[in-house]
Amino acid sequence: MNKKLLTLAIGAALTSAPMFANAAVTVYGAAHLSVDVLDNGAATNSSLTTLSSNSSFIGFKAEEDLGGGMKGLAGAEWQVAMDNSAIGILNRNVFVGLGGGFGTVRLGNYDDVMKQVGRSVDLFMNEQLGESRAVTRQNYVTTAPGALSAWDERLANSINYETPDMAGFKVTVNYGMANTNAASTAEDVTAYAIGAQYAAGPMYFGLAYKSSEIDVGTTKQTVDAYRLSASFKILNDALRFVGFYQSVSYPVGYFGITTDQATYGVGASYKIGNGLIKAQYYVVDSFSADTSGTTGANLMAIGYDHSLSKTTTVYATYAKVTNDLNSSFSLIGAGHSNPNDATTGMPNLQTGAGSGNDPSGFSIGMKVAF
Repeated sequence: MNKKLLTLAIGAALTSAPMFANAAVTVYGAAHLSVDVLDNGAATNSSLTTLSSNSSFIGFKAEEDLGGGMKGLAGAEWQVAMDNSAIGILNRNVFVGLGGGFGTVRLGNYDDVMKQVGRSVDLFMNEQLGESRAVTRQNYVTTAPGALSAWDERLANSINYETPDMAGFKVTVNYGMANTNAASTAEDVTAYAIGAQYAAGPMYFGLAYKSSEIDVGTTKQTVDAYRLSASFKILNDALRFVGFYQSVSYPVGYFGITTDQATYGVGASYKIGNGLIKAQYYVVDSFSADTSGTTGANLMAIGYDHSLSKTTTVYATYAKVTNDLNSSFSLIGAGHSNPNDATTGMPNLQTGAGSGNDPSGFSIGMKVAF
């Protein structure tokens, strides 16, 4: 069934409900699979070849004209597993909202501006090995809880506001209520983010701040994070340079005192015909309270994308993470499925590669968007 027929079929089913009676419905998604040759850097059970489903999803968007420049909005995306027979359906961006001259308001589970600013300059952002989220999403150290907070997420139970586009400039505010902390389910936490982005011609700039409550022992404390990203294109947009900076401040109780951690990244891509050559390098500093300097890491990724059409891309990537003695960053940020720990004996490549190990991987993949 082609895209138009699929859109009409699902649209007809949706519009049978009163809430979508006058709404225009768009169906979209992506199928993304890759063959990965992985090595977690451990002394035993280190290598594996596997097929991965990488945030393959289907979604729909509904928009209805309410008059007076107002429009009603609704959307839902579901991530689906395509690499095995297991039922794996997860919510992605799901929302209901209003748009107009005042901007756009969305209620639901939605990408916050912190995530947007980071992904805008990630050259491997489509869940390829070596994407920046592998080292920017959260910290992985063995000297303290490894997932106190996460910075490349959808904000659950959230209210999201975005200003109208003002000559390429826009401001976004996100507020999430009762978001369960990844490190502790004992208490709910709140989070908010605010940021600005500018995109016009060959330039992009993004700045974001996010504050999230966390549980430290029996007390609730706050983690603060900042992000700055930029990109610039030259040679008729064929050559692109990107840069990234992140600073996270953790509260008293993490190392016994307040501590900070900074992450830097640079990258470049060059378009040749239907091909794109790309590379990026990220450095995670050790925590400021870590006087031994053993909680940092670096990430290197190189790749080649080839567009077979406007919607179909094949690619090859190689990536490696070098961890300090007490860190366990991985090649994978989120979405890229990985081996089943119980059956392979491998450390989970999405949540940490093992203390001091240096994971690496080669991947050949294909993505079809619709």
